Amino acid sequence: MVLLNAEKKKNENTRQYIYRVLKENIMNLNLAPGEMIGEIELGKVLNVSRTPVREAIVKLSEEKLLNVFPQKGSFVSRINLTLVEEAIFLREMCEEKLLEMACRDEHKEDLIEKLEKNIEFQKVVINFKENLHEFFILDNEFHSLIFDHYNKKNIWKSIKRLSTHYDRLRLLDALEKTNLEKTLKQHIEILNIIREGDSKSIDMLLTKHLLNFKDVIEKFMMKYPTYFCEK
Repeated sequence: MVLLNAEKKKNENTRQYIYRVLKENIMNLNLAPGEMIGEIELGKVLNVSRTPVREAIVKLSEEKLLNVFPQKGSFVSRINLTLVEEAIFLREMCEEKLLEMACRDEHKEDLIEKLEKNIEFQKVVINFKENLHEFFILDNEFHSLIFDHYNKKNIWKSIKRLSTHYDRLRLLDALEKTNLEKTLKQHIEILNIIREGDSKSIDMLLTKHLLNFKDVIEKFMMKYPTYFCEK
């Protein structure tokens, strides 16, 4: 087992450390959906005892990122399309309201400047295609900037907690390079909607943007059959 970002941070206790490393490696697909997580091996890799490992596993199972089977072990949860749909439903409702607020906002210059800068970074990543994880991070940042600007940081955090299956699918989409240009174009369109106050275009564009993966889901399920729950 090779774990990324496994260096313990100064402000972390052992429980927080194990939980963070496990979750990050699940969310970045380094620990693949369906992969077995051995408590003893994990303890050796991170140089920790089994008790906090078990506590982290319980917490991640509650977040639907691990499935624990007695006598068999713990496995990274496969991507559940029902949970994906729930996350999209929540995001669509919240983001539609926020974009309506942005369209009515007469003092949004600071937000527009931040979104423009984010988009320029997205263009750089796409042009060089060196680190597509970075594009995924910038994609998330684009949306979080809007939540932050209107003091809705906790709502964004709640959305992210409920979007773990959706976000793994989105990351897979980014790594496969299937919707990079389309996603960038839609971000530019969202920015233009905010800049021009064109609230009538929000619903159609937002739905299309959040559902980009639907065009390629069957392809992903054929290429990565072990990544997905059975229908």
